[in-house]
Amino acid sequence: MDSNINGREYKVMRTGEGEPLLLLHGFTGTSGTFDEPLSYLSGSYDIVKVDLPGHGDTGPLGAVSMERFCRDLHELLDRLEIEQVHLLGYSLGGRAALSFAVLYPDKVKSILLESASPGLASTEEQLARQAKDKALADMLLRDGLDAFVDYWEQIPLFRTQDSLPEEKKREIRTERLSHQGQGLAESLSGMGTGHQPSWWEQLTTLTIPVCLITGAEDEKFKNINKQMSELLPKVHWEEVEGAGHAVHLEKPRIFAKIVDSFMLK
Repeated sequence: MDSNINGREYKVMRTGEGEPLLLLHGFTGTSGTFDEPLSYLSGSYDIVKVDLPGHGDTGPLGAVSMERFCRDLHELLDRLEIEQVHLLGYSLGGRAALSFAVLYPDKVKSILLESASPGLASTEEQLARQAKDKALADMLLRDGLDAFVDYWEQIPLFRTQDSLPEEKKREIRTERLSHQGQGLAESLSGMGTGHQPSWWEQLTTLTIPVCLITGAEDEKFKNINKQMSELLPKVHWEEVEGAGHAVHLEKPRIFAKIVDSFMLK
């Protein structure tokens, strides 16, 4: 279904019954990115999937800030008559899930954060990241989506995906190519890591249960999540062997078991 929220049209999918679980994908992904691990879940859930601003069937909406997206998400949950929700977010979607939990704690029962961060701690780091994201946005608009995806596939963060079966790699590339360059550029400008608020100081006040998920081969996010785990009051951290940044794609069955184990406690 499509939901017009504050003048922005979001693509929203809802299936199943049980505890409400809202899924937020990563940059260049879509709500379909979780379909394989979802098929392995043993629990029953009320699954809500949203294509983030600039992505998938939501497409370009302008440069939507993280705070504005969270306000839209709050209104969406009200429309769906969901009083409290469990959030599962990957990378960009994880930053969005954590942002929503900080801004609207009464709406959140728990969060599962896959390869996510609370943003950047210092203004210097934020400005440096904003410059990098602007360069990526400029590349998208100048060189086109195909050239950007060629570049994006080769960044070190995704090197562990080289060992995936060819069919799986084709699926991931097809998903990345399903976007509009304008939309991805807007996502970087609106919800990029350098543009969102830093939530590091708020982690100690987050009293809901949090599950952190990282791949053992993703050194950058292992270090970030180690710091997060020392600040969050109610935290469980799962490190998955043989996986990099995208655990849900590289180890979907293990990922599903982690979700079930956390949700069915």
